Amino acid sequence: MSNKRKALRPSRDQVAAKETVEPLRIEDMVIKVDGRGRCYFKRLKYRGCPDVSVKGQEFKKGLELIDAGRDDFVRECYRLMSKNVNSTTLSTFYGLTHYLKWVDATNQQIPEDGCLASELIDTYMKWCQQQDKLGKVSKADFSGRKRVISWLLRQTNRTQEAAQLPTVKGLKTATRHHYALDLESELKPTVKALFRAYNVLLKHFNEKTTPDRHPLYEEELVEKEAAKRKLKGKALGVHRAVFKTTLRRAHPNNIITKVAMMLTYMFTGMNTKPLAGMRIADVSFKEVQGGNFILNSVKGRAGYQQQDNAMGFSTYAKRFIESWLNVAKVMAEGDEEAYLFPYFTTDNKVVSYNQTQEEPYLGINKLLARMGLTEITPSKLRKTKSDALYRVTESVYLVAMSNNNSMEVTARTYIHGTKKEHENNLSAAMKAKLSIVRGQAVNEAVEEAKFYHGDILDDYEYQRLRKDEDRSHEARTPTGTRCNDNRKGAASIINKSLKKAGVTTDKDEEVCTDFLQCFNCEEHAFVTDVDDIWLMLSFKETLQQLLQTPSINSMPERKYTDLLQTINSVLEGFKEKNKANYNQALEVSKEKPHPLYSNVYSLNDLLEIFG
Repeated sequence: MSNKRKALRPSRDQVAAKETVEPLRIEDMVIKVDGRGRCYFKRLKYRGCPDVSVKGQEFKKGLELIDAGRDDFVRECYRLMSKNVNSTTLSTFYGLTHYLKWVDATNQQIPEDGCLASELIDTYMKWCQQQDKLGKVSKADFSGRKRVISWLLRQTNRTQEAAQLPTVKGLKTATRHHYALDLESELKPTVKALFRAYNVLLKHFNEKTTPDRHPLYEEELVEKEAAKRKLKGKALGVHRAVFKTTLRRAHPNNIITKVAMMLTYMFTGMNTKPLAGMRIADVSFKEVQGGNFILNSVKGRAGYQQQDNAMGFSTYAKRFIESWLNVAKVMAEGDEEAYLFPYFTTDNKVVSYNQTQEEPYLGINKLLARMGLTEITPSKLRKTKSDALYRVTESVYLVAMSNNNSMEVTARTYIHGTKKEHENNLSAAMKAKLSIVRGQAVNEAVEEAKFYHGDILDDYEYQRLRKDEDRSHEARTPTGTRCNDNRKGAASIINKSLKKAGVTTDKDEEVCTDFLQCFNCEEHAFVTDVDDIWLMLSFKETLQQLLQTPSINSMPERKYTDLLQTINSVLEGFKEKNKANYNQALEVSKEKPHPLYSNVYSLNDLLEIFG
């Protein structure tokens, strides 16, 4: 009986394709990374990987080009990197130039195994370690260079060798973290500029017109920053013109979209990836207590947990997002499956920012920097949120829960405070140290430093901090400070003294009246309310008058001068925090002193009553 089974013939898919040779000349090998730039592989062909011109067409004139004889390696790198172009392709290319520059600068002999020979990579890693120890290469740079070599090894089926590359020790501790933004001096001016620009762009969008200059532009700020940078001539012209040139070739829809995304970062604290991936139909508001709202979204890196994006997300923020929702629907011609923040390509196609690999905030931040305003990113805004929450709760656990992070990550990454706070703390420490050197008691020096460099709040911040607290024993003291609880402080000492004198008081009547010690008490708070500032200005004026009448003054001179210095420092803080309220209080004080200090004897009268 004959065997009728057919012989097995390999299909086309089962046959390994022969290695193909790139038909392009190396001079024509270019990888474009949308929104980031281009990788010109002709740079790798020559010794030292020389730079190309800004336009990327030619090498600089007069430059001697020496062929390095590594065409095969360059072609292989092009083949590997052009397979899956993404946001890291450009950084991988630049990391490769660092490696080849080292090969050329140190006159390395290329082994038979080529530019990725094990002995050559080992020598390069040892050199990087040495430069790291000498401080000539940062740990982050060292890590980046290692990452490129590791990627190339893995792409060429040398995974085991990639795993054996040296560890960059101390990378986490050396990583420079973003500081949280100071709400008053850094965040608010930037947000005001963004809202101003958004409203102007919204008007242009509705009227189907395009602005001649980016509406972020504010002449006074631009000129002030130019003076600060000492710009002249051509540099000054570029500085002023960038607000016009940035609109060239830009799709008008992308201009308003980027500003809207920046504001949404601020309100929600979301990352670019989940925000850029949202569709119009995804938008739903979830109301939480106190008239606050959150957007429904998912954070992939956090195990697909729902994000807490409620940073400052109030009714006001909801109105802004609803406004943008209307714009997005017009752009999408009513298609609710379209992207909430679309990107329009040069040929008018609509894609997600995640597909372009462009960070929406980069261009906006360049304009903000031209006006001396703080540049913002989702990371900085999350740090700000975390810092504010930590300062109120002093709980790493709560901050970690808010960010969907571990407590270890939160303690290391998020709780770094604002730059202004660090400067305040450093100034306080230096002042305390100086006072100790001059012979002042350690505890006195530390306490005094706290007053000079303590937090000053506006009324809104104070009301927020005191929300849900027992406020039945709050008081405004004769010195102009706020007392969070007048049953504490010196209240128990005063009560004991009254009992010794035979004066009985009801438990509810026990209050602290030692107002001269308010600055030393943990219950005090500084609030830039006009009445508080007016009261402190009047208190200061009375103290100064008493200096001229020492026979009347019953206080020790040292205590008097220390108190006056503290008040002067606090008033300077009031002025810096809220100049408008300070000037208003100053005008009221010039017209008349606070009723509590109607004459020079007022302070002594108060001391006799409460002392």
